[in-house]
Order: sequence, then structure tokens, then C-alpha cells
Amino acid sequence: MRGITPKNTRSQTVLGAGSTDARGNLGRWHGVALVLLLLLVALVCSGLFFVDMPRELRALVALGMMFSLMGLGVNVGLAMGISGSVGLYAVLGERALDATLSQTPFTTASSSTFIVLPMFIFMGLMLWYSGITTKLYAAAKVLFFWLPGNQAATTNIAGAGLGAISGSTVGSTYALGRIAIAEMLRNGYDKRLAVGSVLSAGTIGQLIPPSIMMVIFAGFAEVPVGPQLLAGTIPGILLTLAYVLTVVIVALAKPAWVGAGVKGAKTHLTGDEDSLAFGEKTKIVLAAWPVPVLIAVIFGGLGSGLLTVTECASVGAIGAVLYCFAAQKKEQFLKSLTGAARSTLSTVGSVLILLIGAAILSRLLAVTGAAQWLSANMKLMSDNLFVFFALLILLYLVLGMFMDAIAMMLLTVPLIMPIVVAAGYDPMWFGIFLVLMAEISILTPPVGLLVFIGHRMAQDPEINIGQTVSLKDVFVGVFLFVPLALAVVVLITVFPDLVTWLPEQASQ
Repeated sequence: MRGITPKNTRSQTVLGAGSTDARGNLGRWHGVALVLLLLLVALVCSGLFFVDMPRELRALVALGMMFSLMGLGVNVGLAMGISGSVGLYAVLGERALDATLSQTPFTTASSSTFIVLPMFIFMGLMLWYSGITTKLYAAAKVLFFWLPGNQAATTNIAGAGLGAISGSTVGSTYALGRIAIAEMLRNGYDKRLAVGSVLSAGTIGQLIPPSIMMVIFAGFAEVPVGPQLLAGTIPGILLTLAYVLTVVIVALAKPAWVGAGVKGAKTHLTGDEDSLAFGEKTKIVLAAWPVPVLIAVIFGGLGSGLLTVTECASVGAIGAVLYCFAAQKKEQFLKSLTGAARSTLSTVGSVLILLIGAAILSRLLAVTGAAQWLSANMKLMSDNLFVFFALLILLYLVLGMFMDAIAMMLLTVPLIMPIVVAAGYDPMWFGIFLVLMAEISILTPPVGLLVFIGHRMAQDPEINIGQTVSLKDVFVGVFLFVPLALAVVVLITVFPDLVTWLPEQASQ
């Protein structure tokens, strides 16, 4: 019997390996087949441009070619630019394409609206390098220790604070995740709530000024950038309250999810923050002073009209550099300065590629009359606002499965904004609606781009502290926060003055 067992074991192992190889080969062949199919679709679309058809259909062909290129792994901005260029060549000829390619990159990159982008991005990066995230999180814990599920709620409140100094969804998520997830897990929080609260907190940053997406929307849609930034303030606060309310509901309904009954865990009833002396609490809160100061500069400058958006961004960037210089040693400061500069150049370059590609594709949509055709055919639908906005919400949730928020915005603004404006809504309101939906869509199943970022981050042993965080856990966690986030969308749709009131007050 002993002589037979190894032989049988070996034969089973070989069979198992063969089955694995077969499955692996099958998976590779599926991948190759998908690539070939997408390549075929892209080639067919490029050929269809030169077939005699109505101009409006050429726009649909361009979109089909764009999605095929994206599926092949082509950069989204390049996919937009290539499909738009081929379409322009087929519709208007070589001279029109040459004029577009020679003028569009310069006119897009030199837009005065986008001057503030590098300064806002640089400001946020310098503050991250200075370690302000840790101080902001600690201050929020001291101020809101009394809330049920205080650590998860604190994460969302800190996310709003980070949004006021960065405007980067992914950056805020990483910064908070490295601090908050491990701490919540150590204190007995359920891993689903821990990860979900971090990922939802990251979405707040694009609504609270300064917001990169708001600046891009304002430039692309030709809306004043200052009022557009202010318009996101109230919706950003509402979204933060919605997330905090979600945590409170979960904490009251499932106390075990926030560490209640877990030995050694610190809940909202036993947290260390409650036992601190008043002087210690004050010291922790005051350590995060750059955040309220920058908020005061941006909101005060824009709201009073004393500073333009460009001046606010300049003051913020200079202030971030000075604070980082004071908070760090010389060698560390130089590393922070060069690191922030490089990251700023990389980020701005990526955004400009997207903007240029979207501008080329938008020109094709304009010359083919696709935007006007869509507006005319959806005009009846826009009369029933409930149906129209329900479909619009569904559209952005679906697009969020495949595209990042900025690409989604640049693709849909030329098509959707004329319809929304015709329905009686302010373009500034549409910018807030679009940004809010884009941020929610990157959380939602089955794809949810931010979910995969969070899952990958949670595989770090320093973050998960030995717990296994599956993709299902992450999806369940973020799904807790989606219903009330969508309720905020409904609220600003029914009461659009929640968006436009603050800019109107600032203009008076």
C-alpha cells in the first residue's frame, strides 16, 4: 500500500497540472480572441467612416471605434483623439483634419481656465508630503469621538477635509486608507465597513473646492470656474452627512461591525479620545490648522471676490510649500518638493491628453450634428424629468463600469448638457450632478474602478493586519454607502437651488 500511494498521488498531481494547463491555455485563447474581436471592430469602424451614410451615424461609428480601442488598452485620451481624427478625415477631408490637429492641442492646453490645475494639484501633493493627512484624521477623531461608529464616520469627515486641500479621489483614498483601515480593524471594526468608509470618503473630494474635475468641467463646458467651484460646497457637505448617517445607521443596527463586544476594541463609548485632557485635545485639533486656513483662503477669496481662482490657487500652492518647509527637515523638504513637482507634471500631462482627445472627438460630434440630433430626439423625454434623470443616472452608473470619472465627463458633456439646459437646469447644476454621478459610478458593482484600487490597497499586510479582504468584501462595503449617495443626487435634482444658491450669493 505504501508503494502504491506515491504513484497514485503523482498521477493525480500530473492530471491536475494538465487540467490547470488546459484551463490556462483556454483562458489565454479567450484573451487572444477578445483582442482580435476588438481589433476587428476597430478596423470595421474605421472602414465604415468612408461608407455613404448619414453624418449622425458617423458619430456612432466613432464611439464604437473609441470603445474598441479602449478595450484594446489604448489610453482613453488617445482613443478619443484617434476615433475623432479618422471621423473628421472621412467627413471633412484632409485640410480640416490638419487644421484641427494643428490648433486643438494648443488652444486646449493654453486655456486660461486650466491654469489653476497644476497649482491646485501641487498644493494638495505638498500637503500630503507634509503629513497633514495624519493630523487631520487625528483632529477629526478628537472632535467626533461621540458618534456611533466614530472611526468610520471620522474617515468620511476627514475625506471632506482632504477634499478641501487636494481634489483627488485616488490620492485621498490612498492617504486615508493607509491610516484608517488598519486602525479600524485593530479596534474590531468589520472589514467591509472599514474599507467601504475609506472608499466612499475618497469620492467627496471632487465636490468640495478645489476640485480638479470641477475645473475641467468649467473649462470644457465654458462655465465660470469660480462659481462652479463654489457650487459644489453644499452638495459636498450633504454627501458627507449622508455617508456619516450611513455609518451611524450601521453602528446602531449592527454594533458588532463597530467593535462592540470585541475584547480590547475601542468603540464610540470607550475610545481614548474621550479620556484626553482638554489641553491635549486642543493641541491635536490645532495641529491640523493648515486645512481650515486654506479653506478660509479659497472660500473667502472666491466668495468675497477679493481673489480670482488663479490667485486662490497661487496663494494655496505657496502656503503649502511654506508649511512643508517649516514642518520638515531640509533633505526631506527637497524630496517632497521634487516628488510633488514630478507628480504634478505627470497628472497634468495625463489630463491634457484627455482634454485634447475629447476636444477632437467633440469637434466630430459637432460637425456631424450628432449632439443636435440627440437633443432633438430626447426633447420629448426631457419633458418627463423623472424618466429623463432616472435614465441619466443609469447611464453614468453603466459608464462608470468602464471609464474613469474625467473621461466619462468629457465624453458626455457635449451630448447631454444641451438637453439638460433645454430642460431648464443651470449648466453649473449639471456640472455638480455629473461630478457626483461620476464619483458614485466608480464605486458601484460589477466593475467599480475605485473598488479595485481599494481591494489592491487592502492586500497590504500593514493595512489588513493579517485579515483576508476579498473583492466581495469591498463591494459589500461600498454598497452600504451608495443608496444615501444616490438620495443626495435625487435631492439636488428636486431642489436645484441647493447647488446654485451659494454662487448666486457670492455674485451679489
